[in-house]
Amino acid sequence: MKIALYQPWIYLHGGLEKSLLEVVTRSQHDWVVFTGHYEPENTFPEFKNVDVRVLNSTSVKRTLFGTLISAFHIARQKIPAEDFDAVVVWCDGLGDFISFRNHSLPLMNICSTPLRAAFDPVYERQVLANSGFLYHLSYKLFKFGFKIVDKAAWRYFDSIITTSTEVKNRIIEGELCTDESRMVMAYPGIEFKSSLEDVTYEPFILLPGRIMWTKNIQLAISAFLKADLNTPWKLKIAGFLDEKSQTYLEELKELANRSSNIEFIISPSHQELSLLYKQTAFCLFPPLNEDWGIVPLESMNHAKAVIANASGGPKESIENKKTGFLLQPEVDAWAKKIRLLAGDIPLCKSMGINANERVKSFSWSEFVKRIDNTLSNIIKE
Repeated sequence: MKIALYQPWIYLHGGLEKSLLEVVTRSQHDWVVFTGHYEPENTFPEFKNVDVRVLNSTSVKRTLFGTLISAFHIARQKIPAEDFDAVVVWCDGLGDFISFRNHSLPLMNICSTPLRAAFDPVYERQVLANSGFLYHLSYKLFKFGFKIVDKAAWRYFDSIITTSTEVKNRIIEGELCTDESRMVMAYPGIEFKSSLEDVTYEPFILLPGRIMWTKNIQLAISAFLKADLNTPWKLKIAGFLDEKSQTYLEELKELANRSSNIEFIISPSHQELSLLYKQTAFCLFPPLNEDWGIVPLESMNHAKAVIANASGGPKESIENKKTGFLLQPEVDAWAKKIRLLAGDIPLCKSMGINANERVKSFSWSEFVKRIDNTLSNIIKE
């Protein structure tokens, strides 16, 4: 069967882009990817082997006004899907608006998250923490109007893939869909690493992933500095950066106080990142209320314990005190566990082995299989 997949933006090295790539390359169906913004040089190079077609331009600006403009453009977009058997929307906030003009074929939503600004109270608290009255008022008005329109868009979906329990709860609590019979849980995963012969535990801590404000990297930096580890311990922050996050990177460097023990590795190659995963003693994952989180899975796949916050997706993937630690987002609590693991490499190894066993539960093959089966069912209906 031939499937048209829509995602508004493909321009980053993120969990969504990785998951999308795994689906279209592993699926039993034939896929064409439609998008409003594509930067092949800044995303996974494997996309060059995928049929990606660019529609009308969609802005990547994430201001309140920019989000409204993008939502309006997406809602007016018509996908040329005459020769397809179904349409799939990959939703991380705005993509679901495509349903207004594209519901004549079976329509499925793979939901990485509804728009966090409207449906995640933790995200909202972060955004409004230091805002003035006018921005606070604008935000509340935006949220109210957006939720009304978004609920209308969700009526058209025949089936919904939820990528974590956290995402499912946002959907239900936001009243986007309360019929759980229309939902299928499918966790994005990893390609399991069965051999650990090349895994070591060197004196550095790895914080991998995208560098942007929602990743709460300042918590990890503050905790590492508070832990005050002896030489040669280092914190290595390895991730990908887009233009709008340049200011955030400078803020992180200022917080790190140009410490020689904190290293920023921007846009590492696949080989560089793989080597860092293999050699690190353990990993940090500081986002608040993350939708799911591929980074903890990749860390566990390399037999590394993970310190994360006890919220969102990590609560589903990490077993507290067995494959890592789930903590409150407090500097002292994080510093304490950093000191514990840095001072006990045998503990790092034992938790890492547990983590490697645990991560078998999350495979790309099972993820894609559930999507394929759900698609086949709605097309038959």
